[in-house]
Amino acid sequence: RGGSDTSAIVNEIEKMEIDMLFIIGGNGSHAGALAIDKLCRERGLSTSVIGVPKTIDNDILLLDRTFGFQTAVDEAVKAIRSAKIEARSADNGIGLVRLMGRQSGFIAMHAALASGSTDVCLIPEIECHLDGEGGIIAHIERVLQKQSHCVVVCAEGAGQEQLGSLGETDASGNPILVNF
Repeated sequence: RGGSDTSAIVNEIEKMEIDMLFIIGGNGSHAGALAIDKLCRERGLSTSVIGVPKTIDNDILLLDRTFGFQTAVDEAVKAIRSAKIEARSADNGIGLVRLMGRQSGFIAMHAALASGSTDVCLIPEIECHLDGEGGIIAHIERVLQKQSHCVVVCAEGAGQEQLGSLGETDASGNPILVNF
């Protein structure tokens, strides 16, 4: 993750006389592919650099689905259904499922809809208000009064506006997120 030596990679491409380079991955891999392609062009190499999208987050622009996304959603639905069983087993029980996706709520949103069991779905694309009549806490209280259990699905990057930023990044340059 991160820190690759693009110049060394292109040196090897040139030395090995590679005509086509396929890079399979998500945003970070494609950023690397773009850097490799730019350096190949600067050096006058005729190497074609082809990016193949593969991320379970399904967060690559202009693509409807990426490899692994449906599997991630299917597994998340199982977790949500299990959380509902647990929440129903206790008076005013709350089942909380936190799903990956970094700054993308696609897995959480699709799984919440597919499960048919979700009362609240928090995603990073929509600001989360905790307090007040229209806030999440008030909504959860209303759901508990109505059905005595509640299932909350929370995408990894949800609620960052409430929690503030650490200002730190991982090795790939992605912001380190605070747990909501």
